[in-house]
Amino acid sequence: MVMRDDILHLFYPCVCPGCGSQLYADAEGICPECISAFDAFGDADASGYAIMELFRRNYPDDTLSGKAWALYRFHKNDRLQRVIHAMKYEGVSSLGKVFGRFLGEMIAGCGGDDLYSCVVPVPLHRLKVFDRTYNQSEIIARSVASVLRKDFRNDLVVRKKYTRSQAGLSLQERLRNVRDAFEPSGRAVPKSILLVDDVLTTGATVSAVKNALESEGAEHISLATIALAG
Repeated sequence: MVMRDDILHLFYPCVCPGCGSQLYADAEGICPECISAFDAFGDADASGYAIMELFRRNYPDDTLSGKAWALYRFHKNDRLQRVIHAMKYEGVSSLGKVFGRFLGEMIAGCGGDDLYSCVVPVPLHRLKVFDRTYNQSEIIARSVASVLRKDFRNDLVVRKKYTRSQAGLSLQERLRNVRDAFEPSGRAVPKSILLVDDVLTTGATVSAVKNALESEGAEHISLATIALAG
């Protein structure tokens, strides 16, 4: 299998979506130089504080009840944006596994793996899943759950309304866009949950999913995301 992959890589070389450089056969879809160039948070607590501040600012009466983690700060037109775009829209789903592993290792490293009983991805509408062939947040969440040895649950909340992209919308426009977009599936919801999304901008989508889970009994919801843009 390894020899076959090496031969395929020789004739069909892979390139890093962040910088365009050729990747070695054993690379995971992104080069080490790009990973080093991302604007990483200094530590897990710093990322959590930044996320909590965003929720306190945008939703003073509806903040997160658990903890929060982000790997990077998101900036427009940088390498990370190109990499995330490739993961979401260009079929490079393997990047979700890589980022999920990074997130899982961050959470485990600060003792956050005992704060919840399962890992839940932010759901996509079925038409978007059909178009992309996968939900990138689900791939990230599966990888996080694997690292932390927690149950992966994608059956607790459903995206019932097809919505346009949140990109470029104001906070109020985003809130209107996702209003009534999610509903509980009817299955029993655990008390403590780790919610996973790819990028956090205003928190409108995460807040809507969180409220759907809380309506069915979730009491402590933590959040993990690749990047914080807000």
